[in-house]
Amino acid sequence: MDNYREIQTSLCKRIVPAVVLGGLGWWMLATASGGWGAIPQLLFGMACLVSAAIVMASPVGRLIAEPMGNLFYPGKRSSHAPPMYSIPESNRAKGRYEEAMLGFEKIAETFPAEVKPYIEMIDMAIVNLKDPDRANEIFRRGVSVLQEDKDKEALATMYGAIRTRLNAKPSN
Repeated sequence: MDNYREIQTSLCKRIVPAVVLGGLGWWMLATASGGWGAIPQLLFGMACLVSAAIVMASPVGRLIAEPMGNLFYPGKRSSHAPPMYSIPESNRAKGRYEEAMLGFEKIAETFPAEVKPYIEMIDMAIVNLKDPDRANEIFRRGVSVLQEDKDKEALATMYGAIRTRLNAKPSN
């Protein structure tokens, strides 16, 4: 989609010669008469029409192909794959909390702008491991690593909400 200006410029440069060639070809075909004697004029007229089509083919083809190409091959590509939370989440579900913590730690190191691994580690430290000191350490590390203020606020909000679960009494 970034090439549309270039395509339009190319179309503008080629439109005048194409119209001249197309008009000449159309006129040659329209005025041809006289049986076999008109064959050279008809051939020249068709050659002019084909030449006009050739002149316009490249930019028109690019104009049509650009959106299709972007559909199958988008211009913006990620430099690496998105974080894979499935393995640490699976370890947590199976009760392997330390393995899950290591998995989330690895994600946090690889993707420093991600908030989710810190939230998951804090949740696991409080809910599953009942270790508020570890959760506090993870929270402080997350706040120091995260760059965006909205991410820091989201982490602080979630930390406060998850921390309330530490003193929650089970309902009977």
